[in-house]
Amino acid sequence: MTLPTIRLVFGSVVLSLPLLFWLWLRPARREAAAALLASGWALPAAVLGGLVSVHFGAVTFPAPVILGTPPDLLLGRMLLGGFVAALCFPSISILRLYGFALASDLACTSLAGGVFTIRYLPVHILVVAFYLIPAHLFARWTRENRRLATRAALHVVFHAGLLLGVLPVLIVTCAGGNWNAPFARASFVNKFYLQLLMVPAVVLISSVQEFVRRGRGTPAPADPPRLLVTSGTYAYVANPMQLGKFLVVAGWGLFWSNSWLLAAAFLGLLYSVCIASPREDCEMTQRFPHAWRHYRHHVRRWWPRWKPYYFVDVSQARTQPARLYLRLECQPCRELAEWIRRRATGLLLRPIEDDPAPTRITYDPGDGCSPEYGVVALARALEHINLAWALIGWMLRLPGIAWLAQCVADSLDPQNEATCELRVMTGISQ
Repeated sequence: MTLPTIRLVFGSVVLSLPLLFWLWLRPARREAAAALLASGWALPAAVLGGLVSVHFGAVTFPAPVILGTPPDLLLGRMLLGGFVAALCFPSISILRLYGFALASDLACTSLAGGVFTIRYLPVHILVVAFYLIPAHLFARWTRENRRLATRAALHVVFHAGLLLGVLPVLIVTCAGGNWNAPFARASFVNKFYLQLLMVPAVVLISSVQEFVRRGRGTPAPADPPRLLVTSGTYAYVANPMQLGKFLVVAGWGLFWSNSWLLAAAFLGLLYSVCIASPREDCEMTQRFPHAWRHYRHHVRRWWPRWKPYYFVDVSQARTQPARLYLRLECQPCRELAEWIRRRATGLLLRPIEDDPAPTRITYDPGDGCSPEYGVVALARALEHINLAWALIGWMLRLPGIAWLAQCVADSLDPQNEATCELRVMTGISQ
Protein backbone atom coordinates (compact mmCIF):
# COMPACT_ATOMS: atom_id res chain seq x y z
CA MET A 1 0.00 0.00 0.00
CA THR A 2 1.10 3.56 -0.62
CA LEU A 3 1.94 5.92 2.23
CA PRO A 4 -1.24 8.04 1.82
CA THR A 5 -3.37 4.87 2.04
CA ILE A 6 -1.51 3.71 5.14
CA ARG A 7 -2.02 7.09 6.77
CA LEU A 8 -5.72 7.05 5.90
CA VAL A 9 -6.15 3.62 7.52
CA PHE A 10 -4.11 4.73 10.51
CA GLY A 11 -6.27 7.84 10.98
CA SER A 12 -9.45 5.77 10.78
CA VAL A 13 -8.19 3.37 13.45
CA VAL A 14 -7.15 6.27 15.69
CA LEU A 15 -10.63 7.78 15.49
CA SER A 16 -12.55 4.53 15.97
CA LEU A 17 -10.61 2.90 18.83
CA PRO A 18 -11.51 5.44 21.56
CA LEU A 19 -15.21 5.13 20.71
CA LEU A 20 -15.06 1.33 20.72
CA PHE A 21 -13.30 1.22 24.09
CA TRP A 22 -15.76 3.78 25.50
CA LEU A 23 -18.74 1.63 24.45
CA TRP A 24 -17.08 -1.54 25.73
CA LEU A 25 -15.86 -0.31 29.14
CA ARG A 26 -18.72 2.09 29.94
CA PRO A 27 -16.53 4.22 32.25
CA ALA A 28 -17.94 6.14 35.20
CA ARG A 29 -17.99 9.91 34.97
CA ARG A 30 -14.79 10.42 36.93
CA GLU A 31 -12.92 7.71 35.00
CA ALA A 32 -14.01 9.22 31.69
CA ALA A 33 -12.96 12.68 32.88
CA ALA A 34 -9.55 11.32 33.86
CA ALA A 35 -9.05 9.82 30.39
CA LEU A 36 -10.12 13.09 28.73
CA LEU A 37 -7.68 15.02 30.90
CA ALA A 38 -4.89 12.67 29.82
CA SER A 39 -5.75 13.53 26.21
CA GLY A 40 -5.95 17.22 27.04
CA TRP A 41 -2.46 17.17 28.49
CA ALA A 42 -1.05 14.93 25.74
CA LEU A 43 -2.02 17.16 22.80
CA PRO A 44 -0.07 20.37 23.59
CA ALA A 45 2.75 18.33 25.11
CA ALA A 46 2.94 16.21 21.95
CA VAL A 47 3.05 19.36 19.79
CA LEU A 48 5.92 20.76 21.86
CA GLY A 49 7.65 17.39 21.95
CA GLY A 50 7.32 17.05 18.18
CA LEU A 51 9.00 20.43 17.74
CA VAL A 52 11.91 19.23 19.89
CA SER A 53 12.24 15.97 17.93
CA VAL A 54 12.26 17.78 14.58
CA HIS A 55 14.65 20.46 15.84
CA PHE A 56 17.22 17.88 16.95
CA GLY A 57 16.71 15.80 13.82
CA ALA A 58 15.53 12.76 15.77
CA VAL A 59 12.79 12.13 13.19
CA THR A 60 11.64 13.71 9.93
CA PHE A 61 8.22 13.49 8.29
CA PRO A 62 6.76 13.97 4.84
CA ALA A 63 4.15 16.69 4.33
CA PRO A 64 1.59 17.64 5.50
CA VAL A 65 2.84 18.54 8.95
CA ILE A 66 1.78 20.90 11.77
CA LEU A 67 4.88 22.37 13.38
CA GLY A 68 6.91 19.49 12.06
CA THR A 69 4.53 16.65 13.06
CA PRO A 70 1.82 15.03 10.88
CA PRO A 71 -1.71 15.76 12.16
CA ASP A 72 -2.62 12.06 12.21
CA LEU A 73 0.35 11.33 14.51
CA LEU A 74 -0.68 14.17 16.85
CA LEU A 75 -4.18 12.70 16.88
CA GLY A 76 -2.78 9.24 17.62
CA ARG A 77 -0.66 10.52 20.50
CA MET A 78 -3.62 12.35 21.97
CA LEU A 79 -6.24 9.59 21.60
CA LEU A 80 -4.20 6.38 21.80
CA GLY A 81 -1.38 7.50 24.08
CA GLY A 82 -3.70 9.66 26.18
CA PHE A 83 -7.34 8.61 26.20
CA VAL A 84 -7.18 4.89 25.34
CA ALA A 85 -4.14 4.15 27.52
CA ALA A 86 -5.67 5.95 30.53
CA LEU A 87 -9.02 4.23 30.03
CA CYS A 88 -7.74 0.69 29.45
CA PHE A 89 -4.71 0.61 31.75
CA PRO A 90 -5.75 2.58 34.83
CA SER A 91 -3.73 0.65 37.38
CA ILE A 92 -0.59 -0.81 35.78
CA SER A 93 2.72 0.77 36.71
CA ILE A 94 3.75 3.96 34.92
CA LEU A 95 6.97 2.27 33.78
CA ARG A 96 5.10 -0.56 32.03
CA LEU A 97 2.62 1.89 30.59
CA TYR A 98 5.49 3.97 29.28
CA GLY A 99 7.06 0.93 27.62
CA PHE A 100 3.78 0.07 25.91
CA ALA A 101 3.22 3.67 24.82
CA LEU A 102 6.78 4.05 23.54
CA ALA A 103 6.41 0.96 21.36
CA SER A 104 3.05 2.24 20.11
CA ASP A 105 4.48 5.69 19.43
CA LEU A 106 7.41 4.29 17.45
CA ALA A 107 4.99 2.18 15.40
CA CYS A 108 2.64 5.14 14.82
CA THR A 109 5.55 7.36 13.85
CA SER A 110 6.64 4.80 11.26
CA LEU A 111 3.08 4.51 9.91
CA ALA A 112 2.96 8.29 9.60
CA GLY A 113 6.04 8.16 7.38
CA GLY A 114 8.58 9.19 9.99
CA VAL A 115 12.25 8.48 9.34
CA PHE A 116 14.31 8.01 12.50
CA THR A 117 17.88 9.12 13.05
CA ILE A 118 19.40 6.47 15.31
CA ARG A 119 21.88 8.94 16.74
CA TYR A 120 19.06 11.12 18.11
CA LEU A 121 16.63 8.34 19.02
CA PRO A 122 17.12 9.02 22.79
CA VAL A 123 15.67 12.50 22.16
CA HIS A 124 12.49 10.94 20.78
CA ILE A 125 12.32 8.56 23.75
CA LEU A 126 12.48 11.56 26.10
CA VAL A 127 9.79 13.31 24.06
CA VAL A 128 7.41 10.39 24.57
CA ALA A 129 8.13 10.45 28.30
CA PHE A 130 7.46 14.20 28.35
CA TYR A 131 3.95 13.97 26.94
CA LEU A 132 2.94 10.57 28.32
CA ILE A 133 4.04 10.34 31.97
CA PRO A 134 2.52 13.65 33.20
CA ALA A 135 -0.66 12.88 31.26
CA HIS A 136 -1.20 9.58 33.04
CA LEU A 137 -0.19 10.85 36.46
CA PHE A 138 -2.75 13.61 35.89
CA ALA A 139 -5.40 11.02 35.00
CA ARG A 140 -4.63 8.74 37.95
CA TRP A 141 -4.59 11.53 40.51
CA THR A 142 -7.93 12.73 39.17
CA ARG A 143 -9.48 9.27 39.25
CA GLU A 144 -8.18 8.60 42.77
CA ASN A 145 -8.85 12.16 44.01
CA ARG A 146 -5.26 12.73 45.15
CA ARG A 147 -2.76 15.62 44.94
CA LEU A 148 -5.37 18.33 44.53
CA ALA A 149 -2.94 21.26 44.23
CA THR A 150 -0.82 19.47 41.63
CA ARG A 151 -3.90 18.57 39.60
CA ALA A 152 -5.03 22.19 39.65
CA ALA A 153 -1.58 23.34 38.46
CA LEU A 154 -1.72 20.81 35.61
CA HIS A 155 -5.14 22.20 34.65
CA VAL A 156 -3.63 25.67 34.33
CA VAL A 157 -0.64 24.43 32.31
CA PHE A 158 -2.56 22.36 29.78
CA HIS A 159 -5.28 24.99 29.32
CA ALA A 160 -2.56 27.55 28.63
CA GLY A 161 -1.01 25.17 26.11
CA LEU A 162 -4.34 24.58 24.40
CA LEU A 163 -5.55 28.19 24.31
CA LEU A 164 -2.27 29.95 23.57
CA GLY A 165 -0.45 27.25 21.61
CA VAL A 166 -2.42 24.50 19.93
CA LEU A 167 -5.54 26.52 19.09
CA PRO A 168 -3.70 29.38 17.29
CA VAL A 169 -1.51 26.92 15.40
CA LEU A 170 -4.51 24.89 14.20
CA ILE A 171 -6.40 28.03 13.18
CA VAL A 172 -3.49 29.53 11.25
CA THR A 173 -2.75 26.17 9.61
CA CYS A 174 -6.35 25.42 8.60
CA ALA A 175 -7.89 28.87 8.06
CA GLY A 176 -4.87 30.88 7.01
CA GLY A 177 -2.94 33.70 8.59
CA ASN A 178 0.63 34.51 9.50
CA TRP A 179 2.85 35.04 12.50
CA ASN A 180 4.34 38.34 11.37
CA ALA A 181 1.76 40.79 12.74
CA PRO A 182 3.53 41.46 16.08
CA PHE A 183 6.81 42.15 14.27
CA ALA A 184 5.24 44.68 11.91
CA ARG A 185 4.12 47.10 14.63
CA ALA A 186 5.80 49.11 17.34
CA SER A 187 7.13 47.20 20.31
CA PHE A 188 5.19 49.34 22.81
CA VAL A 189 1.94 48.18 21.17
CA ASN A 190 2.96 44.54 21.66
CA LYS A 191 3.84 45.26 25.29
CA PHE A 192 0.43 46.89 25.76
CA TYR A 193 -1.36 43.81 24.33
CA LEU A 194 0.65 41.45 26.54
CA GLN A 195 -0.03 43.54 29.64
CA LEU A 196 -3.74 43.45 28.82
CA LEU A 197 -3.51 39.67 28.57
CA MET A 198 -2.13 39.55 32.11
CA VAL A 199 -5.43 40.73 33.61
CA PRO A 200 -7.62 37.79 32.47
CA ALA A 201 -4.69 35.42 33.07
CA VAL A 202 -4.50 36.58 36.70
CA VAL A 203 -8.27 36.15 37.03
CA LEU A 204 -8.06 32.60 35.63
CA ILE A 205 -5.22 31.46 37.88
CA SER A 206 -6.75 33.08 40.96
CA SER A 207 -10.08 31.38 40.21
CA VAL A 208 -8.35 27.99 40.11
CA GLN A 209 -6.63 28.83 43.40
CA GLU A 210 -10.02 29.63 44.92
CA PHE A 211 -11.46 26.32 43.72
CA VAL A 212 -8.60 24.45 45.36
CA ARG A 213 -8.34 26.32 48.65
CA ARG A 214 -11.95 27.20 49.40
CA GLY A 215 -13.87 24.58 47.42
CA ARG A 216 -11.50 21.57 47.50
CA GLY A 217 -12.00 20.86 43.81
CA THR A 218 -10.75 21.64 40.30
CA PRO A 219 -12.23 23.22 37.14
CA ALA A 220 -13.04 19.78 35.70
CA PRO A 221 -16.85 19.22 35.62
CA ALA A 222 -16.38 15.69 36.99
CA ASP A 223 -14.07 16.94 39.75
CA PRO A 224 -15.86 20.09 40.97
CA PRO A 225 -15.48 21.92 44.30
CA ARG A 226 -17.28 20.28 47.20
CA LEU A 227 -18.41 23.65 48.60
CA LEU A 228 -20.00 26.65 46.94
CA VAL A 229 -17.18 29.12 46.21
CA THR A 230 -18.25 32.77 46.55
CA SER A 231 -14.95 34.32 47.63
CA GLY A 232 -11.98 35.72 45.72
CA THR A 233 -12.81 36.27 42.05
CA TYR A 234 -16.21 34.69 42.59
CA ALA A 235 -17.19 37.51 44.96
CA TYR A 236 -17.14 39.84 41.94
CA VAL A 237 -18.36 37.79 38.98
CA ALA A 238 -20.11 34.43 38.80
CA ASN A 239 -18.19 33.05 35.82
CA PRO A 240 -14.58 34.26 36.11
CA MET A 241 -13.05 31.21 34.41
CA GLN A 242 -15.19 31.31 31.28
CA LEU A 243 -14.91 35.10 31.14
CA GLY A 244 -11.15 34.84 31.60
CA LYS A 245 -10.80 32.24 28.83
CA PHE A 246 -12.80 34.41 26.44
CA LEU A 247 -10.67 37.48 27.17
CA VAL A 248 -7.41 35.52 26.91
CA VAL A 249 -8.27 34.02 23.50
CA ALA A 250 -9.71 37.31 22.24
CA GLY A 251 -6.63 39.19 23.43
CA TRP A 252 -4.39 36.59 21.82
CA GLY A 253 -6.31 37.06 18.57
CA LEU A 254 -5.73 40.82 18.75
CA PHE A 255 -2.04 40.26 19.47
CA TRP A 256 -1.64 38.11 16.35
CA SER A 257 -4.15 40.19 14.33
CA ASN A 258 -6.05 37.01 13.48
CA SER A 259 -9.80 37.36 12.93
CA TRP A 260 -10.28 33.58 13.02
CA LEU A 261 -8.84 33.42 16.51
CA LEU A 262 -11.19 36.20 17.55
CA ALA A 263 -14.06 34.20 16.04
CA ALA A 264 -12.96 31.16 18.07
CA ALA A 265 -13.10 33.28 21.24
CA PHE A 266 -16.68 34.36 20.49
CA LEU A 267 -17.61 30.78 19.59
CA GLY A 268 -16.37 29.69 23.01
CA LEU A 269 -18.39 32.48 24.60
CA LEU A 270 -21.48 31.32 22.70
CA TYR A 271 -20.94 27.80 24.04
CA SER A 272 -20.66 29.17 27.58
CA VAL A 273 -23.85 31.22 27.26
CA CYS A 274 -26.00 28.62 25.52
CA ILE A 275 -24.76 25.30 26.93
CA ALA A 276 -22.33 25.51 29.83
CA SER A 277 -24.08 28.21 31.88
CA PRO A 278 -27.59 26.64 31.87
CA ARG A 279 -26.06 23.27 32.77
CA GLU A 280 -24.12 24.86 35.63
CA ASP A 281 -27.24 26.64 36.91
CA CYS A 282 -29.16 23.38 36.98
CA GLU A 283 -26.40 21.47 38.79
CA MET A 284 -25.64 24.21 41.31
CA THR A 285 -29.32 24.73 42.10
CA GLN A 286 -29.57 21.04 42.99
CA ARG A 287 -26.43 21.08 45.14
CA PHE A 288 -26.84 24.47 46.86
CA PRO A 289 -30.47 25.56 46.33
CA HIS A 290 -30.76 28.53 48.69
CA ALA A 291 -27.14 29.77 48.64
CA TRP A 292 -26.83 29.54 44.85
CA ARG A 293 -30.05 31.45 44.20
CA HIS A 294 -29.02 34.18 46.62
CA TYR A 295 -25.55 34.35 45.09
CA ARG A 296 -26.81 34.56 41.48
CA HIS A 297 -29.35 37.19 42.47
CA HIS A 298 -26.55 39.48 43.61
CA VAL A 299 -23.61 38.49 41.36
CA ARG A 300 -23.84 38.77 37.58
CA ARG A 301 -22.42 36.06 35.37
CA TRP A 302 -20.43 38.21 32.96
CA TRP A 303 -20.26 41.78 34.33
CA PRO A 304 -18.24 42.17 37.56
CA ARG A 305 -19.44 43.97 40.68
CA TRP A 306 -17.43 46.88 42.04
CA LYS A 307 -17.83 45.84 45.68
CA PRO A 308 -17.49 42.18 46.71
CA TYR A 309 -20.44 39.91 47.37
CA TYR A 310 -20.79 38.82 50.99
CA PHE A 311 -23.43 36.59 52.54
CA VAL A 312 -23.48 34.60 55.77
CA ASP A 313 -25.33 31.32 55.13
CA VAL A 314 -26.10 29.51 58.37
CA SER A 315 -26.74 26.28 56.48
CA GLN A 316 -23.09 26.20 55.35
CA ALA A 317 -19.84 26.19 57.30
CA ARG A 318 -19.47 29.93 56.83
CA THR A 319 -21.23 31.45 59.85
CA GLN A 320 -19.19 34.57 60.58
CA PRO A 321 -17.29 37.32 58.74
CA ALA A 322 -13.67 36.91 57.80
CA ARG A 323 -11.14 38.30 60.28
CA LEU A 324 -7.77 39.95 59.78
CA TYR A 325 -5.48 39.82 62.81
CA LEU A 326 -2.96 42.69 62.98
CA ARG A 327 -0.41 43.91 65.49
CA LEU A 328 -1.87 47.31 66.35
CA GLU A 329 0.63 48.75 68.84
CA CYS A 330 2.65 50.51 66.10
CA GLN A 331 1.40 53.63 64.31
CA PRO A 332 1.68 52.37 60.67
CA CYS A 333 -0.24 49.23 61.64
CA ARG A 334 -3.05 51.24 63.20
CA GLU A 335 -3.25 53.51 60.16
CA LEU A 336 -3.40 50.57 57.82
CA ALA A 337 -6.06 48.88 59.97
CA GLU A 338 -8.17 52.05 59.96
CA TRP A 339 -7.77 52.40 56.19
CA ILE A 340 -8.96 48.84 55.62
CA ARG A 341 -11.78 49.11 58.19
CA ARG A 342 -13.32 52.12 56.42
CA ARG A 343 -13.41 50.38 53.05
CA ALA A 344 -13.71 46.62 53.56
CA THR A 345 -16.88 44.54 53.24
CA GLY A 346 -17.39 41.40 55.34
CA LEU A 347 -14.03 41.74 57.11
CA LEU A 348 -13.43 42.29 60.83
CA LEU A 349 -10.07 43.60 62.09
CA ARG A 350 -8.79 42.21 65.36
CA PRO A 351 -5.59 42.65 67.40
CA ILE A 352 -3.20 39.84 66.74
CA GLU A 353 -3.28 39.03 70.47
CA ASP A 354 -6.86 37.77 69.97
CA ASP A 355 -5.62 35.06 67.62
CA PRO A 356 -5.08 31.71 69.40
CA ALA A 357 -1.66 31.48 67.74
CA PRO A 358 -0.41 35.10 67.51
CA THR A 359 2.75 34.78 65.43
CA ARG A 360 2.17 37.02 62.38
CA ILE A 361 -0.51 38.81 60.40
CA THR A 362 -3.30 36.28 59.91
CA TYR A 363 -6.39 36.10 57.71
CA ASP A 364 -9.12 33.76 58.94
CA PRO A 365 -11.79 33.31 56.21
CA GLY A 366 -14.45 32.37 58.76
CA ASP A 367 -15.77 29.52 56.63
CA GLY A 368 -13.85 26.63 58.15
CA CYS A 369 -10.90 26.82 55.72
CA SER A 370 -7.40 27.13 57.11
CA PRO A 371 -6.05 30.66 57.77
CA GLU A 372 -3.47 32.43 55.63
CA TYR A 373 -0.52 34.48 56.77
CA GLY A 374 1.78 37.35 55.91
CA VAL A 375 1.56 39.04 52.52
CA VAL A 376 -1.09 36.54 51.40
CA ALA A 377 -3.24 37.57 54.39
CA LEU A 378 -2.99 41.22 53.33
CA ALA A 379 -3.81 40.24 49.74
CA ARG A 380 -6.93 38.51 51.02
CA ALA A 381 -7.89 41.67 52.90
CA LEU A 382 -7.60 43.69 49.68
CA GLU A 383 -10.20 41.40 48.09
CA HIS A 384 -12.75 42.76 50.58
CA ILE A 385 -12.39 46.38 49.38
CA ASN A 386 -13.27 46.71 45.69
CA LEU A 387 -12.48 45.26 42.28
CA ALA A 388 -9.35 47.36 41.68
CA TRP A 389 -7.74 46.45 45.02
CA ALA A 390 -8.91 42.85 44.60
CA LEU A 391 -6.98 42.58 41.32
CA ILE A 392 -3.83 43.67 43.16
CA GLY A 393 -4.58 41.07 45.83
CA TRP A 394 -5.05 38.34 43.22
CA MET A 395 -1.69 39.21 41.67
CA LEU A 396 -0.02 39.13 45.08
CA ARG A 397 -1.41 35.65 45.74
CA LEU A 398 -0.10 34.14 42.51
CA PRO A 399 2.33 31.23 42.98
CA GLY A 400 5.87 32.56 42.95
CA ILE A 401 4.83 36.19 43.34
CA ALA A 402 3.47 35.50 46.84
CA TRP A 403 6.72 33.80 47.81
CA LEU A 404 8.83 36.62 46.36
CA ALA A 405 6.71 39.32 48.06
CA GLN A 406 7.01 37.50 51.38
CA CYS A 407 10.78 37.27 51.00
CA VAL A 408 10.97 41.02 50.33
CA ALA A 409 8.73 41.71 53.31
CA ASP A 410 10.81 39.51 55.61
CA SER A 411 14.04 41.13 54.45
CA LEU A 412 12.80 44.59 55.48
CA ASP A 413 12.75 43.68 59.15
CA PRO A 414 13.83 40.09 59.84
CA GLN A 415 13.71 40.72 63.60
CA ASN A 416 10.01 41.60 63.59
CA GLU A 417 8.24 39.05 61.44
CA ALA A 418 4.77 40.11 62.62
CA THR A 419 4.98 43.64 61.13
CA CYS A 420 7.31 43.25 58.15
CA GLU A 421 4.36 42.48 55.85
CA LEU A 422 2.83 45.85 56.67
CA ARG A 423 5.90 47.71 55.50
CA VAL A 424 5.47 46.24 52.02
CA MET A 425 2.04 47.86 51.91
CA THR A 426 2.99 51.25 53.44
CA GLY A 427 1.66 52.98 50.36
CA ILE A 428 -1.83 51.92 51.43
CA SER A 429 -1.63 53.78 54.74
CA GLN A 430 -0.26 57.00 53.30
